[in-house]
Amino acid sequence: MCVLVCPSFVIDLIDEKARVSREEWCIGCGHCEAVCPTEAVLHGVTVFEGHPNQGARPAVSPEALELLLRERRSVRNYTEDPVSQEVLRIVLEAGRYGPTGTNSQNVHYVVLTSLDQISQLREMTIGFYEKVFSRARGRLSGFLVSLVAGRKILEYLRASLPKVEYAYEQMRTGKDRVFYHAPVVMLAHAESWDTCSCFNCSVALYHCSLMAHTLGLGCCFNGLLVNAVNRSRKIKRWLGIPADHECYSAMTLGYQNVKYQRLVHRDPPKVSWR
Repeated sequence: MCVLVCPSFVIDLIDEKARVSREEWCIGCGHCEAVCPTEAVLHGVTVFEGHPNQGARPAVSPEALELLLRERRSVRNYTEDPVSQEVLRIVLEAGRYGPTGTNSQNVHYVVLTSLDQISQLREMTIGFYEKVFSRARGRLSGFLVSLVAGRKILEYLRASLPKVEYAYEQMRTGKDRVFYHAPVVMLAHAESWDTCSCFNCSVALYHCSLMAHTLGLGCCFNGLLVNAVNRSRKIKRWLGIPADHECYSAMTLGYQNVKYQRLVHRDPPKVSWR
């Protein structure tokens, strides 16, 4: 069984016995020890624990999981209640168990809980987009944007201008259309040279969002912030993200100030069967 599940060709079957042939190739995923029915494998790196369910697995039914996935909403209305570090640690533990390419476990987090720091980040993010949209308005600047980012992105920016201007008007009256007055902003970043980093960070933060939902918290993924962090050296440095890292996912988080009464419709999967 351990030969069958090892993704790194570490173990071979020799004379009908499992042998470690390429120890240096081990990525520490722990599949070998987890699958062994007789506890014959002593990994030495990964700490294992028994499964709490002695009966049927998986831990939840397909129906319960589907309901959890459909219940989770993008929440943009939060109470003023702070989220304790103890609760945030539980949320982050869920991200820890997300899969990562080659078991790199390379996801790094930045968690902002200070309202002053969140306000500073909001102002820097707004400043970044003010420059972007001012360039999109002009003909020459728009042409340069289209060369760098593509015509479709330029068209999208110009079509978004009325909405952006309306959001600015609302923010002048005290409404936060960037972080929605959330008491927590969370980002995930990793090495930009690792082609799995985008997947690793996105899955980790989505795991966090599901755990947050079970704890009565709401989350909203924030692509505006991700884009600003990766294109503004000032913001990236301020957050302490290394130069060779990129931010791949970000979200606001807090206790929900709204209760959704119904599940919503989503289009069927767009599938090409082969």
